[in-house]
Amino acid sequence: MIQLRLIDTADLQSAESLYIASFPPEERRPWSQIADTASEPALYGLYDGDNAFAGFITVWIFGAFAYVEHFAVDPSKRGGGIGAKAMAELRHMLGVPVVLEVEPSDHPDPMAARRIAFYVRCGFTLLDYPYVQPPYAPGLPSVPLCLMVSDTALDPSDISATLHTKVYKQAD
Repeated sequence: MIQLRLIDTADLQSAESLYIASFPPEERRPWSQIADTASEPALYGLYDGDNAFAGFITVWIFGAFAYVEHFAVDPSKRGGGIGAKAMAELRHMLGVPVVLEVEPSDHPDPMAARRIAFYVRCGFTLLDYPYVQPPYAPGLPSVPLCLMVSDTALDPSDISATLHTKVYKQAD
């Protein structure tokens, strides 16, 4: 069993450590922006059957879709289906199509292809659309990524424009 709920304050430090360990600097916003419960993105904790912290998901909600900015499961709890259950629960809870970014399958990190396969098993489709994540902060690089969607009726150019302006605060 997995529970997905707004993160417990007591688990913020564990979530921050997992965040830093799971994402390279160019794919991270400042943790203070994530931990700020008064603004987006929403920070959901993943809790296992013993109510122990198992990971987190950050989500932005827009009119036509929701965007999963970051998703990580504690390495000690991977492989037991927690991630797939959490993604299914999130999709059900949100009730709108979900969008996420992934590294291209030919990325040097062998986990990139595994992540794509995981999301495909969760019902997502990899879009054939040129996409670049703008830098999170001055001095950080843009990152060539791919978009995945739970509903292929979404327009990738609309997704890109929304993410660039609302998430990354870039003029598109």
